[in-house]
Amino acid sequence: MDNNSVIPVIHDYRIDDVLYEKDSKLKYVYRQGRLYAEYIYESNRISRINYGVDIYAYEICQYDTKGALEKISSYYQPPALGLGHTNIYSYDVKGNKVKEQIDFTDNRETVVNLYQYNGGKLTKKEHYEGKQLTFYEVYKYKGDILVKKNFYVPSEKDFVTTEYFYETGLLVYSITYSGNPGSGFGRDERNYYDRNDNLIKRVENIPGLSSYSGATAFYITEKYEYE
Repeated sequence: MDNNSVIPVIHDYRIDDVLYEKDSKLKYVYRQGRLYAEYIYESNRISRINYGVDIYAYEICQYDTKGALEKISSYYQPPALGLGHTNIYSYDVKGNKVKEQIDFTDNRETVVNLYQYNGGKLTKKEHYEGKQLTFYEVYKYKGDILVKKNFYVPSEKDFVTTEYFYETGLLVYSITYSGNPGSGFGRDERNYYDRNDNLIKRVENIPGLSSYSGATAFYITEKYEYE
């Protein structure tokens, strides 16, 4: 297996002025300072996700008798937008998710994601629109830790790589690039945690979104609050 080919400067990933109980349940996600998502729970499981302050969309989660996520039904308001869809999940005998089928309320083709495993670790994801394979992802590990993901489009020679970096078992940094590291930078993400390892903030730098202004960085910030 290849080692990571990027040497990042790991930031101070701890936030000391926020502290939730360990393994707290996520309640709110804020994006660029505005409420993006609210999570509602029943029997300790996510039952509904509301999006936006005015709830322009929401998702209903259903589980099978073993407690595995079986279906997510997505709705948009007003319904006339025609963007609703249903995600249906299938698992193998070991409980690994092997298929996700996405059916839309309009005339779009069904989307299917297929997942492959080796030793319990996800190694490949294939994405089909109708019967056409449109992209696939290959995952590489160091021990049990995901360190690299390669994204391929069958009709293209080049591919996109994401590398993942950890401190004290926490994912703190990832970088995505095409071509060789340093020559095709696409984006990177930095994660910040409280002292109980709850993810508090994620900052994503996507320079391509700032191309019109001539800036070298464009930051998207998400913040997380817990019950």
